[in-house]
Amino acid sequence: MFDIRKMRWSEEIADVLNLPLDKLPRIVKPWDIIGELTQDIAEKCGLVTGIPIAAGAGDYTASSLGTGLTRPGLCIDVAGTASVLAVSTTDITPDKKYRTLLYVKSIVPELWQVGAYINGGGLCLRWFRDEFGKYEKERAKEINVDPYKLLDEEASKVPEGSEGLIFIPHLGGRAYPNQPDIKGIWFGFTWKHTVGHFFRSIMEGIAYEYYHYMKIAKSLFRDLQLEEIRRIGGGSKSRIWAQIKAETLNIPYVLLDKEEYAALALAVIGGYAVGAIKDYKQAIDKWVKPVARIEPQPKKHKMYKRYAEFYEHLLYFTNNIFNEHARLF
Repeated sequence: MFDIRKMRWSEEIADVLNLPLDKLPRIVKPWDIIGELTQDIAEKCGLVTGIPIAAGAGDYTASSLGTGLTRPGLCIDVAGTASVLAVSTTDITPDKKYRTLLYVKSIVPELWQVGAYINGGGLCLRWFRDEFGKYEKERAKEINVDPYKLLDEEASKVPEGSEGLIFIPHLGGRAYPNQPDIKGIWFGFTWKHTVGHFFRSIMEGIAYEYYHYMKIAKSLFRDLQLEEIRRIGGGSKSRIWAQIKAETLNIPYVLLDKEEYAALALAVIGGYAVGAIKDYKQAIDKWVKPVARIEPQPKKHKMYKRYAEFYEHLLYFTNNIFNEHARLF
Protein backbone atom coordinates (compact mmCIF):
# COMPACT_ATOMS: atom_id res chain seq x y z
CA MET A 1 0.00 0.00 0.00
CA PHE A 2 3.04 2.27 0.18
CA ASP A 3 3.59 4.65 -2.75
CA ILE A 4 7.37 4.41 -2.94
CA ARG A 5 7.68 7.28 -5.43
CA LYS A 6 5.79 9.75 -3.24
CA MET A 7 6.93 8.15 0.04
CA ARG A 8 3.44 8.00 1.50
CA TRP A 9 0.49 5.62 1.79
CA SER A 10 -1.48 5.23 -1.41
CA GLU A 11 -4.88 6.86 -1.08
CA GLU A 12 -6.02 5.02 -4.20
CA ILE A 13 -5.28 1.54 -2.82
CA ALA A 14 -6.61 2.45 0.63
CA ASP A 15 -9.86 3.54 -1.03
CA VAL A 16 -10.13 0.28 -2.98
CA LEU A 17 -9.62 -1.70 0.24
CA ASN A 18 -11.91 0.63 2.21
CA LEU A 19 -9.12 1.08 4.76
CA PRO A 20 -8.88 4.40 6.64
CA LEU A 21 -5.44 5.98 6.29
CA ASP A 22 -5.40 6.90 9.98
CA LYS A 23 -5.26 3.19 10.80
CA LEU A 24 -1.85 2.85 9.11
CA PRO A 25 1.49 3.35 10.90
CA ARG A 26 3.34 6.64 10.87
CA ILE A 27 5.89 6.83 8.04
CA VAL A 28 9.40 7.74 9.20
CA LYS A 29 12.90 8.15 7.77
CA PRO A 30 15.71 5.77 8.82
CA TRP A 31 17.29 8.46 11.02
CA ASP A 32 14.08 9.62 12.71
CA ILE A 33 14.08 9.07 16.48
CA ILE A 34 11.06 6.87 17.24
CA GLY A 35 11.54 6.22 20.95
CA GLU A 36 14.10 5.42 23.62
CA LEU A 37 15.49 2.36 25.36
CA THR A 38 13.28 1.28 28.24
CA GLN A 39 14.64 0.33 31.64
CA ASP A 40 13.87 -3.39 31.43
CA ILE A 41 15.48 -3.84 28.00
CA ALA A 42 18.44 -1.64 28.96
CA GLU A 43 19.10 -3.90 31.97
CA LYS A 44 18.94 -7.05 29.81
CA CYS A 45 21.38 -5.53 27.30
CA GLY A 46 23.71 -3.97 29.86
CA LEU A 47 22.98 -0.51 28.44
CA VAL A 48 21.74 2.81 29.78
CA THR A 49 18.06 3.65 30.00
CA GLY A 50 16.87 6.41 27.66
CA ILE A 51 19.22 5.83 24.72
CA PRO A 52 17.49 7.30 21.61
CA ILE A 53 16.26 4.70 19.11
CA ALA A 54 16.34 5.52 15.39
CA ALA A 55 13.98 3.80 12.95
CA GLY A 56 16.83 2.19 11.00
CA ALA A 57 16.35 0.13 7.84
CA GLY A 58 15.93 -3.41 6.52
CA ASP A 59 18.82 -5.83 6.08
CA TYR A 60 19.31 -5.48 2.32
CA THR A 61 18.97 -1.69 2.15
CA ALA A 62 21.29 -1.33 5.12
CA SER A 63 23.83 -3.67 3.51
CA SER A 64 23.69 -1.63 0.30
CA LEU A 65 24.50 1.56 2.17
CA GLY A 66 27.15 -0.23 4.21
CA THR A 67 29.01 -1.27 1.06
CA GLY A 68 29.19 2.36 -0.04
CA LEU A 69 26.45 2.47 -2.67
CA THR A 70 26.06 6.21 -2.22
CA ARG A 71 26.12 7.23 -5.89
CA PRO A 72 24.71 5.92 -9.19
CA GLY A 73 26.68 3.36 -11.17
CA LEU A 74 27.90 1.31 -8.24
CA CYS A 75 26.57 -2.26 -8.00
CA ILE A 76 26.21 -4.83 -5.25
CA ASP A 77 26.48 -8.62 -5.41
CA VAL A 78 25.15 -10.31 -2.30
CA ALA A 79 26.70 -13.77 -2.58
CA GLY A 80 24.69 -15.30 0.23
CA THR A 81 22.08 -18.04 0.52
CA ALA A 82 20.19 -16.08 -2.13
CA SER A 83 22.28 -14.42 -4.85
CA VAL A 84 21.36 -10.76 -5.33
CA LEU A 85 22.65 -8.41 -8.03
CA ALA A 86 21.59 -4.75 -8.10
CA VAL A 87 22.74 -1.45 -9.55
CA SER A 88 22.37 1.98 -7.97
CA THR A 89 20.38 4.48 -10.07
CA THR A 90 18.80 7.92 -9.68
CA ASP A 91 15.56 7.03 -11.43
CA ILE A 92 13.43 4.01 -12.31
CA THR A 93 12.00 2.71 -15.56
CA PRO A 94 9.50 -0.13 -15.02
CA ASP A 95 10.56 -3.48 -16.46
CA LYS A 96 7.28 -4.11 -18.29
CA LYS A 97 8.79 -6.39 -20.97
CA TYR A 98 10.73 -8.91 -18.90
CA ARG A 99 9.00 -8.45 -15.51
CA THR A 100 12.28 -9.37 -13.84
CA LEU A 101 13.79 -6.36 -12.09
CA LEU A 102 12.98 -5.24 -8.55
CA TYR A 103 13.03 -1.57 -7.57
CA VAL A 104 14.10 -1.02 -3.97
CA LYS A 105 14.31 2.46 -2.50
CA SER A 106 17.77 3.25 -1.20
CA ILE A 107 18.38 4.81 2.20
CA VAL A 108 19.98 7.64 0.21
CA PRO A 109 16.80 9.56 -0.77
CA GLU A 110 17.75 10.23 -4.41
CA LEU A 111 18.83 6.65 -5.20
CA TRP A 112 17.22 3.31 -6.07
CA GLN A 113 18.62 -0.23 -6.04
CA VAL A 114 17.51 -1.98 -9.23
CA GLY A 115 18.14 -5.68 -9.73
CA ALA A 116 16.93 -9.21 -9.06
CA TYR A 117 17.92 -12.35 -7.22
CA ILE A 118 18.15 -16.12 -7.45
CA ASN A 119 16.06 -17.85 -4.84
CA GLY A 120 18.84 -19.97 -3.36
CA GLY A 121 21.89 -19.19 -5.50
CA GLY A 122 24.52 -19.73 -2.82
CA LEU A 123 22.36 -22.49 -1.40
CA CYS A 124 23.14 -24.48 -4.57
CA LEU A 125 26.84 -24.43 -3.64
CA ARG A 126 26.13 -25.53 -0.08
CA TRP A 127 23.83 -28.29 -1.31
CA PHE A 128 26.58 -29.52 -3.66
CA ARG A 129 29.18 -29.37 -0.89
CA ASP A 130 27.00 -31.43 1.44
CA GLU A 131 25.67 -33.97 -1.07
CA PHE A 132 28.52 -34.38 -3.59
CA GLY A 133 31.57 -32.92 -1.85
CA LYS A 134 31.71 -35.29 1.10
CA TYR A 135 35.30 -36.30 0.28
CA GLU A 136 36.32 -32.64 0.17
CA LYS A 137 34.56 -32.01 3.51
CA GLU A 138 36.41 -34.90 5.16
CA ARG A 139 39.73 -33.83 3.63
CA ALA A 140 39.15 -30.21 4.68
CA LYS A 141 38.52 -31.32 8.25
CA GLU A 142 41.78 -33.27 8.27
CA ILE A 143 43.88 -30.31 7.13
CA ASN A 144 41.76 -27.68 8.93
CA VAL A 145 40.61 -25.62 5.95
CA ASP A 146 37.24 -24.57 4.56
CA PRO A 147 35.86 -27.28 2.21
CA TYR A 148 34.86 -24.53 -0.22
CA LYS A 149 38.57 -23.78 -0.61
CA LEU A 150 39.21 -27.31 -1.85
CA LEU A 151 36.20 -27.18 -4.18
CA ASP A 152 37.40 -23.80 -5.51
CA GLU A 153 40.78 -25.38 -6.23
CA GLU A 154 39.11 -28.17 -8.20
CA ALA A 155 37.01 -25.64 -10.11
CA SER A 156 40.16 -23.60 -10.90
CA LYS A 157 41.55 -26.56 -12.84
CA VAL A 158 38.55 -26.47 -15.20
CA PRO A 159 38.49 -24.18 -18.29
CA GLU A 160 35.91 -21.44 -18.80
CA GLY A 161 32.50 -22.85 -19.67
CA SER A 162 33.17 -26.09 -17.74
CA GLU A 163 33.78 -27.87 -21.04
CA GLY A 164 30.17 -27.61 -22.14
CA LEU A 165 28.49 -28.25 -18.80
CA ILE A 166 25.68 -25.75 -18.14
CA PHE A 167 23.85 -25.48 -14.83
CA ILE A 168 20.44 -23.88 -14.18
CA PRO A 169 20.47 -22.78 -10.51
CA HIS A 170 16.71 -22.53 -9.86
CA LEU A 171 16.35 -25.54 -7.60
CA GLY A 172 13.54 -23.80 -5.71
CA GLY A 173 11.89 -22.31 -8.80
CA ARG A 174 12.83 -19.13 -10.65
CA ALA A 175 11.86 -16.03 -8.70
CA TYR A 176 12.50 -13.24 -11.22
CA PRO A 177 10.77 -13.48 -13.59
CA ASN A 178 8.20 -15.52 -11.69
CA GLN A 179 8.56 -19.02 -13.17
CA PRO A 180 8.06 -21.37 -10.21
CA ASP A 181 7.92 -24.51 -12.36
CA ILE A 182 11.52 -24.10 -13.52
CA LYS A 183 13.89 -26.21 -11.46
CA GLY A 184 17.55 -27.26 -11.67
CA ILE A 185 19.33 -28.74 -14.68
CA TRP A 186 22.81 -29.94 -15.51
CA PHE A 187 22.95 -29.87 -19.28
CA GLY A 188 25.60 -31.45 -21.50
CA PHE A 189 27.61 -33.52 -19.01
CA THR A 190 29.71 -36.47 -20.14
CA TRP A 191 32.13 -38.98 -18.63
CA LYS A 192 34.93 -36.40 -18.73
CA HIS A 193 33.24 -34.10 -16.24
CA THR A 194 34.57 -34.16 -12.68
CA VAL A 195 33.59 -32.70 -9.32
CA GLY A 196 35.49 -29.55 -10.33
CA HIS A 197 33.43 -29.24 -13.53
CA PHE A 198 30.13 -29.57 -11.67
CA PHE A 199 31.12 -27.13 -8.93
CA ARG A 200 32.41 -24.56 -11.42
CA SER A 201 29.26 -24.93 -13.54
CA ILE A 202 27.15 -23.89 -10.52
CA MET A 203 29.17 -20.70 -10.11
CA GLU A 204 28.94 -20.03 -13.84
CA GLY A 205 25.18 -20.69 -13.92
CA ILE A 206 24.64 -18.03 -11.27
CA ALA A 207 26.86 -15.65 -13.25
CA TYR A 208 24.80 -16.34 -16.40
CA GLU A 209 21.60 -15.50 -14.53
CA TYR A 210 23.28 -12.26 -13.41
CA TYR A 211 24.11 -11.57 -17.05
CA HIS A 212 20.41 -11.73 -17.85
CA TYR A 213 19.57 -9.25 -15.07
CA MET A 214 22.31 -6.83 -16.09
CA LYS A 215 21.33 -6.97 -19.77
CA ILE A 216 17.80 -5.87 -18.84
CA ALA A 217 19.12 -3.11 -16.57
CA LYS A 218 21.41 -1.79 -19.31
CA SER A 219 18.51 -1.74 -21.79
CA LEU A 220 16.42 0.37 -19.40
CA PHE A 221 19.18 2.68 -18.12
CA ARG A 222 21.21 3.31 -21.26
CA ASP A 223 23.03 6.40 -19.96
CA LEU A 224 24.13 4.82 -16.68
CA GLN A 225 27.88 4.22 -16.43
CA LEU A 226 28.58 1.11 -14.35
CA GLU A 227 31.73 1.57 -12.24
CA GLU A 228 32.17 -1.66 -10.31
CA ILE A 229 30.40 -4.43 -8.45
CA ARG A 230 31.03 -4.64 -4.70
CA ARG A 231 30.75 -8.18 -3.41
CA ILE A 232 29.58 -9.23 0.04
CA GLY A 233 28.30 -12.39 1.71
CA GLY A 234 29.99 -15.74 2.31
CA GLY A 235 30.53 -16.32 -1.40
CA SER A 236 32.54 -13.09 -1.68
CA LYS A 237 35.53 -14.99 -0.26
CA SER A 238 35.80 -17.02 -3.46
CA ARG A 239 38.18 -15.29 -5.86
CA ILE A 240 37.44 -17.68 -8.72
CA TRP A 241 33.72 -17.00 -8.44
CA ALA A 242 34.32 -13.25 -8.49
CA GLN A 243 36.55 -13.70 -11.56
CA ILE A 244 33.83 -15.69 -13.33
CA LYS A 245 31.22 -13.02 -12.59
CA ALA A 246 33.51 -10.13 -13.57
CA GLU A 247 34.28 -11.71 -16.93
CA THR A 248 30.69 -12.74 -17.60
CA LEU A 249 29.35 -9.24 -16.83
CA ASN A 250 32.43 -7.36 -18.10
CA ILE A 251 32.43 -5.18 -14.97
CA PRO A 252 35.22 -5.02 -12.34
CA TYR A 253 34.57 -6.88 -9.08
CA VAL A 254 35.70 -5.33 -5.80
CA LEU A 255 36.28 -6.86 -2.36
CA LEU A 256 35.87 -4.48 0.59
CA ASP A 257 37.68 -4.29 3.94
CA LYS A 258 34.65 -4.86 6.19
CA GLU A 259 32.18 -7.70 6.80
CA GLU A 260 29.07 -6.70 8.74
CA TYR A 261 27.87 -4.04 6.31
CA ALA A 262 24.29 -3.78 7.56
CA ALA A 263 25.46 -3.29 11.15
CA LEU A 264 27.96 -0.66 9.97
CA ALA A 265 25.28 1.25 8.07
CA LEU A 266 22.87 1.15 11.01
CA ALA A 267 25.58 2.42 13.35
CA VAL A 268 26.19 5.33 10.96
CA ILE A 269 22.44 6.01 10.73
CA GLY A 270 22.21 6.00 14.52
CA GLY A 271 25.09 8.44 14.75
CA TYR A 272 23.52 10.67 12.14
CA ALA A 273 20.18 10.53 13.95
CA VAL A 274 21.65 12.00 17.15
CA GLY A 275 24.01 14.45 15.43
CA ALA A 276 27.25 12.58 16.18
CA ILE A 277 27.79 12.14 12.43
CA LYS A 278 27.14 15.16 10.22
CA ASP A 279 27.12 13.44 6.79
CA TYR A 280 26.26 9.74 6.70
CA LYS A 281 27.34 9.30 3.05
CA GLN A 282 30.77 10.81 3.72
CA ALA A 283 31.15 8.62 6.82
CA ILE A 284 30.40 5.43 4.84
CA ASP A 285 32.72 6.43 1.98
CA LYS A 286 35.49 7.13 4.49
CA TRP A 287 35.13 3.91 6.46
CA VAL A 288 34.59 1.39 3.63
CA LYS A 289 37.60 0.81 1.39
CA PRO A 290 38.34 -1.63 -1.48
CA VAL A 291 41.13 -4.12 -0.74
CA ALA A 292 41.09 -6.16 -3.95
CA ARG A 293 39.90 -5.53 -7.49
CA ILE A 294 39.36 -8.04 -10.28
CA GLU A 295 39.34 -6.65 -13.81
CA PRO A 296 37.53 -8.64 -16.53
CA GLN A 297 39.60 -9.97 -19.41
CA PRO A 298 38.07 -8.99 -22.80
CA LYS A 299 38.79 -12.35 -24.48
CA LYS A 300 37.20 -14.29 -21.66
CA HIS A 301 34.20 -11.94 -21.56
CA LYS A 302 33.61 -12.60 -25.25
CA MET A 303 33.64 -16.33 -24.50
CA TYR A 304 31.39 -16.05 -21.44
CA LYS A 305 28.96 -13.80 -23.30
CA ARG A 306 28.29 -16.66 -25.75
CA TYR A 307 27.80 -19.12 -22.90
CA ALA A 308 25.45 -16.77 -21.04
CA GLU A 309 23.35 -16.26 -24.16
CA PHE A 310 23.14 -20.03 -24.62
CA TYR A 311 21.99 -20.25 -20.99
CA GLU A 312 19.18 -17.79 -21.80
CA HIS A 313 18.13 -19.92 -24.78
CA LEU A 314 18.19 -23.05 -22.63
CA LEU A 315 15.86 -21.45 -20.09
CA TYR A 316 13.53 -20.24 -22.81
CA PHE A 317 13.22 -23.59 -24.59
CA THR A 318 12.86 -25.67 -21.42
CA ASN A 319 10.20 -23.49 -19.80
CA ASN A 320 7.30 -25.36 -21.43
CA ILE A 321 8.91 -28.70 -20.57
CA PHE A 322 9.14 -27.64 -16.93
CA ASN A 323 5.47 -26.61 -17.00
CA GLU A 324 4.54 -30.06 -18.31
CA HIS A 325 6.80 -31.66 -15.71
CA ALA A 326 4.99 -29.75 -12.92
CA ARG A 327 1.61 -30.99 -14.16
CA LEU A 328 2.90 -34.56 -14.35
CA PHE A 329 4.40 -34.63 -10.86
